[in-house]
Amino acid sequence: MNAKLKDATSTLRNRLVNRALRLADQAAGVPTLAAVRSALIVMLPFMFLGSLAILLNSFPLTAYRDFMAHVFGPRWTLFGEILYSGTFAIMSLSLVFSIGQHLVDQFNSASRIFRANPVIAGLVNLAALFCLFPQSASSDNLRWFGVSGLFVALLVGLASTRLFLFFFSFKQLHLHLRGGAPDIALPRTFSSFLPGILTLLVFAAVGTLLHGTGSSLHELAYHYIRLPFDALHDGLERSLLYILSLHVLWFLGIHGANVLDPITHDIYGAAMLANETAAAVGLPLPHIMTKNFMDVFVFMGGSGAGICLAGALILFGKTRTSRGLGFLSLLPGMFNINEILLFGLPVVLNPLMLIPFVGTPLILAGISYLAVVWGLVPGASVATEWTTPVLLNGYLATGSLNGSLLQLVNLCLGICIYAPFVVLTNKVNIRRTNAAFSTLTGRICGGDGGPYSRQQDDAGTLARSLILDLERESRNAQGLFLEYQPQICARSGRAVGVESLLRWRHPAYGSIPAPVTVTLAEESGLIRPIGIWIFETACRTRRRWLDAGLTDLTVAVNVSALQLQDSLPERFMEITRRYRVPPAQMSVEVTESSALDSGSPESRVVARLHDLGFPIAIDDFGMGHSSLKYLKQFPVNYVKIDGEITKELVTNPICRDIVSSITRLCRARSMSCVAEFVENDEQVAILREEGCDIFQGWRYSPALPEAQCLAYLQQNRAEGGEDRAALSAATRPGPAAGER
Repeated sequence: MNAKLKDATSTLRNRLVNRALRLADQAAGVPTLAAVRSALIVMLPFMFLGSLAILLNSFPLTAYRDFMAHVFGPRWTLFGEILYSGTFAIMSLSLVFSIGQHLVDQFNSASRIFRANPVIAGLVNLAALFCLFPQSASSDNLRWFGVSGLFVALLVGLASTRLFLFFFSFKQLHLHLRGGAPDIALPRTFSSFLPGILTLLVFAAVGTLLHGTGSSLHELAYHYIRLPFDALHDGLERSLLYILSLHVLWFLGIHGANVLDPITHDIYGAAMLANETAAAVGLPLPHIMTKNFMDVFVFMGGSGAGICLAGALILFGKTRTSRGLGFLSLLPGMFNINEILLFGLPVVLNPLMLIPFVGTPLILAGISYLAVVWGLVPGASVATEWTTPVLLNGYLATGSLNGSLLQLVNLCLGICIYAPFVVLTNKVNIRRTNAAFSTLTGRICGGDGGPYSRQQDDAGTLARSLILDLERESRNAQGLFLEYQPQICARSGRAVGVESLLRWRHPAYGSIPAPVTVTLAEESGLIRPIGIWIFETACRTRRRWLDAGLTDLTVAVNVSALQLQDSLPERFMEITRRYRVPPAQMSVEVTESSALDSGSPESRVVARLHDLGFPIAIDDFGMGHSSLKYLKQFPVNYVKIDGEITKELVTNPICRDIVSSITRLCRARSMSCVAEFVENDEQVAILREEGCDIFQGWRYSPALPEAQCLAYLQQNRAEGGEDRAALSAATRPGPAAGER
């Protein structure tokens, strides 16, 4: 019975996870929502700085304000005021421009020929919004530039861009410059010229009609937004509608608090002012639901009671990323700033977070309302800024420690509400990340196009994240290390060399396949510093092995074509001199997957390395761009047969013919032939018959850490050859995907 119940529970959980993944993908795939979300993410620094400006100027401690006045003078708030003017005060203008850019970027990515100018689209949106602004410059009208006008800015941005793209879709409206253009940006600009003009003419006409009626779009929009709130009497019902509306907007990626700012100001701000007036003359408080009441007891840590979500992530997060996000958002959450959670987890457009994100504030509002009605906690009678720290604002707003105690109760309850959804989100994120990791690994190992870090799906996002991690690792080399795979002489069974292989042990994803690490390093330019670190580490190892008595051994190091700069040979020589390692014992393997043109600077660098005494090997010979051409461009000592050929050697006669041709060529040019991915005795027999000189692969040994490889080499030398020193094939595990 227990087993059946456990299976049923597991099946239900998997269905929920799969359903959540599908919903998240569908929501993220809606172009308009994706553009709005991207536009808001771009504005996160402005939101954070605006919040910081309010916090700096209104932190509710007398000692803090006295200190700032003493250090910076009586106008110490000027910096915060200017910072606010450059962020929150122009939020609508920033959003309308950003939406235009992101929608046009979407259009351009889907269009093969016609590409609109995203900057022009943003400027057209900005001009369209000004066409609809109230024409008088009163301070009341100027507030529409900031957070109060965000909802209209959103509507205008979407409508203006869609209209612009509609006109742009008509090829007849594109202006063309015949005979070329003096500036490559001019054709794209001129093609957007007429669509931009027509869009502005439409909005200018709409603005003229609106101003003729004595009204504006902003006033009309908020008149109709207020209607459902005015229809409800002051009390819990209207407040629940406000809280629900705010959080639904936030969930869709729209800054709900800013969009509903006029409602907040006109209804709940006015209610707070009435409470302050009544408290000043000793009268009972006329309102329970005020702006401060909701800031203190409902929006703890920001929208969705963000501090409760941060606590749930810290307590119930299963990955370092989720727990780290919880800790990272905890400090700003104490000041009711939670954009990190909303867009970092994310909460926005995340179906798994819809229920707790909307439900938690509604439940906390009901409990807090009842606590005041029953007299357990005083109502909010003192206005505090929304950035006042949690717990402190509960005491200041109510004048009672019971206010802070109610916040603690709400905090514990909110964490309990979020907890099961955080656990489920963990499962979804882990499954999604694993799928993205498998996709990325498959693309890179299969050579399925690139650059992989520029792709816009989950695998591309993961690639960009891994590049950032790799950059940190390249600075401290904590997760990067080398392993060494022995190379065995075909005739004597004696180890004659090793290949240095880069390994990366990621704290979250475990062992990263070497092709993934190298490819991401090449795409990001990190291959140069990492390549120097690899060579120096291999030289250090070779020095220790020389001290241990292994004198006749070559250590091979892979070098990407991107590393072949003029300074590389001298840098390698400096490292070998420092560790007192002869260059002849440090082989340089040039990958054949990247073409090196004849006479190119890269080819000259390889020739210079050979002149300095470094043996040169061509890696992956036979399956790349220009195998045979390399042999005449620079001197070559070793040719390493591509592993794809070796793997099919037993089953594919053509592969055997290719190996035979390569070995004959090597004998004619006095080069040694190395076979990689040698995994069984059948391959060994054929390779020996065809005249291959050196074997490398799991048939002899996997890649080993330095100490284990030294022990293997010493045993191999002591016993006179590989066959007596190698591990038993029956007890040796097989190679993982992409390993040699």
